[in-house]
Amino acid sequence: MRILALLVMMVGLGLWPGHALTQEVVTDQVSITSERGQLFGITSGEGIARQFLASGEDILVVETKGVTGYVQTTKRLLGFSGRLQRWVDMNLSSAEQVAKWTVTPRMIVVQGREAVYGFQSDLGRWKREPWGAGEIFVNSVVDDYVGVLITNRRALGFSAFTGGFFSQDLPSGNPILNMQVNDNVVIIHLSGLMLVFRSGLAIWAELP
Repeated sequence: MRILALLVMMVGLGLWPGHALTQEVVTDQVSITSERGQLFGITSGEGIARQFLASGEDILVVETKGVTGYVQTTKRLLGFSGRLQRWVDMNLSSAEQVAKWTVTPRMIVVQGREAVYGFQSDLGRWKREPWGAGEIFVNSVVDDYVGVLITNRRALGFSAFTGGFFSQDLPSGNPILNMQVNDNVVIIHLSGLMLVFRSGLAIWAELP
């Protein structure tokens, strides 16, 4: 009975291997280079994707991992999808300042002063979630297919496979004790409560 109960709990948390989305190991398959005002996204197969830079647009960051490429310029964020062989951009306001970014084999999470941005490589799309008035960034954990950002008010979950950012209000006066993360699951431990976010579900789960 104890073994059966353990298996049921693992499935409920999305920890059972057969329950999770099938994901092969992703080797580095993308390279990005620039020349004469152009970006070139090059994959392990045929085809090269080209992206023109605007006049006065300078490249600040270039990073690749798995089938995902990331370029930050003085005007925008660019995500490169190796699966789709396509560039997708997200314009930045003149007041936006990027503080931190993480590139994984299938997604990108970028923390800015005005908002947080997420790129889903397989779907070839950016998502943006603005910070609320008085909202302060506290911490974040990001792994291959899932990430969670913590503020003084809420937890924001993002994955490589589902919708956009999914918000979970945090109880006032109940500080976070610990956070666990693996490729697909983030578990937030609070006093008397666990919050679970999984890469394959567009919802938070509460476990008392």
